[in-house]
Amino acid sequence: MTLFSEFSSVQAGLNTGLESAPEAIQQMHREARALLPSVAMPTRRTESWKYSFRRTAGLETLGLASSNQSSTSITDATTRYAEDIQALVLPFTNGLLCPQAITKANERDGIKIQRFNEVNESLAAEILAHAQKNDRGEFETLNRSLSNHAILITITKNVKVETPLLLQYIQQGEGLSLPRVFVQQESGSELQVIEDFISDDANNSAWVSHTDFVIGANARLTYYRMNLNGKQQALAGTTRCILKRDAALESHSLCLGADLGRHDFHVLLTEPGANCDLNGVCVTRNKEHFDNHTNIEHIAPNCTSNENYRCIADDASQIVFNGRIHIHRDAQKTLGSMSNKNLILSSQAEIDAKPELEIYADDVKCAHGTTIGQLNEKEVYYLKTRGLSDDQARQMLTLGFVLEIVRSAPITELADAWESCLADILSFRD
Repeated sequence: MTLFSEFSSVQAGLNTGLESAPEAIQQMHREARALLPSVAMPTRRTESWKYSFRRTAGLETLGLASSNQSSTSITDATTRYAEDIQALVLPFTNGLLCPQAITKANERDGIKIQRFNEVNESLAAEILAHAQKNDRGEFETLNRSLSNHAILITITKNVKVETPLLLQYIQQGEGLSLPRVFVQQESGSELQVIEDFISDDANNSAWVSHTDFVIGANARLTYYRMNLNGKQQALAGTTRCILKRDAALESHSLCLGADLGRHDFHVLLTEPGANCDLNGVCVTRNKEHFDNHTNIEHIAPNCTSNENYRCIADDASQIVFNGRIHIHRDAQKTLGSMSNKNLILSSQAEIDAKPELEIYADDVKCAHGTTIGQLNEKEVYYLKTRGLSDDQARQMLTLGFVLEIVRSAPITELADAWESCLADILSFRD
């Protein structure tokens, strides 16, 4: 079955809001819409979906989420840490950014936010060229064809934005939301971005998100991504980071399971001196699922990457981790490492791990590896002899397995919130 080919109300809304957009933005949507009828839903033969293609069933029948929802009730209930870290909150309700938030953000020095249909022709041409060169995959095409209210965030040269930008993707009611954000950091700038996915209890709802970062020369991005819902909904998201000369990326993610959970994370080190550090924790329970696909492209020489992901699966849940490091022919003097450690807490849980290392240069230092195991019963017994109950011992060991990654997040309040969340869901009490 082709992607959304039978859903008329989606097709009818394709042109909404595009009439006044620059020609390049309209062309970007036209090209993606032309591809939709030939883009098929993943099957068992789709390599990157072979462990989870069944989870996509039903997505092609979803309509677009309503644009008439209010974010107040959900936002007030889930800000959690936002006030503590004094974040600039940008709430996207069913894929649409609140206009008042744009006005407030544009009052800050060094930050400019525009909708795609408001940018000038020069910026529109850059956005089109970026999409034509980089957009890949079924859900990226879907997002590009339907995200008529995409947002461009520009950070001015040499500006250090002191407060984090909190992008809250709020899903209300049934349907599909398609937030799309393009962040352009000019040279020498510094930025922290947090992406948080929040929803109510509605069934038949899903996100297909897409976020692009272009990190200029000597610029620095600290990127946080989390899905703490733990609800039976679908979340398929793509993040792409393009790093220029001596740019730096540090990422931290915490993802809980969903009916369909997936994050495709692409990092392109395009100029010498660029470096990235990717850190992630994924936890699933019950019959939940999550897919993590990372792809680091070493394109230029003298670049460094380090990746560290840890996953825990319990009950009858499933986690997929596919980490790839690709060293291009001209990427001499590369340093690259990947570590993926996994913990299975149930005989019915499943973790499918696939580390990949593809090297075409001859002067590199690279390493990768993965492990899958269970709790060490000797360690459990040792803790019990020190006065802990069986539940306490198992929780301590399980939480300790991921705590090193969680506590590495530079924003202390965020790390505290993540640790508290994990301590709750990794409790062995009935």
